[in-house]
Amino acid sequence: MVDGGFSFGRLFASRYLRESLFFVGLQQAFQVGVGLLQVWILTNHLSREAYGVWGYVAAFAAMANIFTLPGLNQVITYGAANLQHGVLMAGVRLRLSYGLLSSVVLLGLAWSHAGSDQAQAAGLLLITALFMPICQVMDSMDAFLTGLGNFKALFWRRVLLQGSLSLSLWAGAVFTGSLWVCGAILYGGGALISTLLFVSLLKHRQNTLLPDRFQNLTRQFSLQSIGATISRTMERPLLSLMVGFHDLAAYNVALTAQVPVTYGRLIDRILISRLTGLRQKIDASWVWFGVGVLFGIGWPAWLLLVMVVRWLVPIVFPGYVDAIPLMEILLLQIPFSWGAKPGLSWLLAHAEYHAWYHRLNWGTILARILLIAAGAWQGGMTGVAWAWVGVEGLTFCAVLLVLSKAAVRGPSE
Repeated sequence: MVDGGFSFGRLFASRYLRESLFFVGLQQAFQVGVGLLQVWILTNHLSREAYGVWGYVAAFAAMANIFTLPGLNQVITYGAANLQHGVLMAGVRLRLSYGLLSSVVLLGLAWSHAGSDQAQAAGLLLITALFMPICQVMDSMDAFLTGLGNFKALFWRRVLLQGSLSLSLWAGAVFTGSLWVCGAILYGGGALISTLLFVSLLKHRQNTLLPDRFQNLTRQFSLQSIGATISRTMERPLLSLMVGFHDLAAYNVALTAQVPVTYGRLIDRILISRLTGLRQKIDASWVWFGVGVLFGIGWPAWLLLVMVVRWLVPIVFPGYVDAIPLMEILLLQIPFSWGAKPGLSWLLAHAEYHAWYHRLNWGTILARILLIAAGAWQGGMTGVAWAWVGVEGLTFCAVLLVLSKAAVRGPSE
């Protein structure tokens, strides 16, 4: 028991948690299925080199995404959890305004590729430049609904968006086999549906409350997201300097192994909307226990997924069996990533621990940049895969260290 008779038993036996686990679990399962379906469509209806171009452009698009201030999503989630609904409209306005810079960057990249023998990449970069800022509205909606704890609405929105896009992508790939048509469907269709779904949240405009120090929070999380985005997306542009699009396609397929690595968010997303209101009742020792449980569960999950990968990849992606060793390495992130998530969520939910949260994230960003650059230089695709594992292991150890200090010393000054 913790202050006032609170216990984890009460939290995890609540109707809220049962419903949240159900819908978040459904969403995760649906997104995994849809993600694999989209990869299967692209790998089976595009040439291997064209799929390598797809991943190459996706990496540049993700890096240009820094100008849409993705870190604002954390502020939106934090504000929504405190019933400060003004964060949604304020965040979307900022993201769309700064997102125009990402379009300019992508247009410049498209122009630079147009003068070379990479016309396919140039065309796809042009398509992403036109639609990417609008696509980010969906991310802001997800962050807002996560803060509210409305995972049912979040699930159905994802079903509508990803389901309709996957059907359209299949039709476009089967009947045209065109990289540009597939890009227009995913980016253009995503922008259209995101805009329509956003209209349904306009009712929250009546609540204009914003978190204290909103501008300061926006600056902190936005700067951090710039570093995080660069460190998470730099490997494919780096690898493209060392291998051709044909080999890069195998790495694109291997990245599907990153999907279960993010499953720690199943607990993370649920707790963030409740930890804020219970900040005086859940201390670091309870979170330490949760970290240990998820770390322990992660190891048998890794073993099971390795066996699934060895059986499934030759069936689903017969032309990409060279991705299996990379996937096995990437899946080693699972115990560390799952274990770290409750600690990160707890730090984010408490304003008094934001200083530690930011220090930990900046340290992770720096480690990721250094390790991935070194891994790409020394070991190519295999070196990058091991670098991802090393980063998650360091992050896990850092979370344990921060939680131990929080348990002993209390909030940082």
